[in-house]
Amino acid sequence: MISFSVAFDKNKGIGIDGHLPWHIKEELQLFKKNTFHKNIIMGQTTYQNLPQKLKERKIYLVTREKNKVFDDVIVIDNLEEFLLKHQNEQEEYIVCGGASIYRQAYSYCQVAYVSVVNGEYNVDTYFDAFDFRDWMIKEKEVFEKFTYYKLERK
Repeated sequence: MISFSVAFDKNKGIGIDGHLPWHIKEELQLFKKNTFHKNIIMGQTTYQNLPQKLKERKIYLVTREKNKVFDDVIVIDNLEEFLLKHQNEQEEYIVCGGASIYRQAYSYCQVAYVSVVNGEYNVDTYFDAFDFRDWMIKEKEVFEKFTYYKLERK
């Protein structure tokens, strides 16, 4: 199964200069809870801008740099082929960014872990493919600084 985890502001902004434009402890804890001991898929820029190594997760890295060596990751050189191969498996593969990877994987995803951060932030990257109308709400939790949704594809 393919899913994704994302946090965005009210305008679907997800990042600036390769980083999150906010630091919300509770949202980061939810991300950890949802991805711990699972497979995660991310692009090279997202991976290289992580503030620290993501422990206890198997990381699949989408990159065009086929000859570059990365520690502790499995390189994906054809994302669509990978998604087609794994979309019907029981095992979950969670797409975690960036914007290009979200756009490419969006139609393959059956579950979404979405945090809508209150307010509007200075961003240069958006998750413009996302549309709430594509999804059914399975869980909703309101926090002080964001609202969390677990969604399933309609």
